Amino acid sequence: MKKSALLTVLCAAVLAACSSNAPKTAATTEQPVAEASKAVPAPAPAQGVSAAELEARKLAAERAELAKQSVYFAFDKFNVEAKYTDVLKSQAAFTNAHASDVISIEGNADERGSREYNLALGQKRAEAVRKALVVLGVSDSRLEAVSFGSEKPRAECHEEKCYAENRRVDFNHKDK
Repeated sequence: MKKSALLTVLCAAVLAACSSNAPKTAATTEQPVAEASKAVPAPAPAQGVSAAELEARKLAAERAELAKQSVYFAFDKFNVEAKYTDVLKSQAAFTNAHASDVISIEGNADERGSREYNLALGQKRAEAVRKALVVLGVSDSRLEAVSFGSEKPRAECHEEKCYAENRRVDFNHKDK
């Protein structure tokens, strides 16, 4: 008899525990549903990110990808070679599609030559790329050509492979 009383008490305790969790679960599931219906884009509140934030992240990712592109130059040259047409077209297309973007076109040189010479060469390279972007339809007012000379090397060795890596123009997209 004691076993059946104990079993009854145990079953009652288990049922009581189950029934006390049910209202909490119902309350917690109803609250996010009500909050989600207030927001315009349904997926954003579920992730905790607004649509504007998602768009800003997408734009930042696109700018980061464009910043990985460079135009390289031969030793002591500043003419833009035809093989960089696709790079220039992608930079121009993005800039033309985003009216608030401006590009800092950053000319660089390898370490050979004086500081003044490398700054001048880097500026000529940046200006050559700027002119190519203008030809592709980018407004000149949205472009800034600057030179870092040999001050921002990408590669640090004293061999041709490093020199070639440092003779370049980089792109830095910014919002106005």
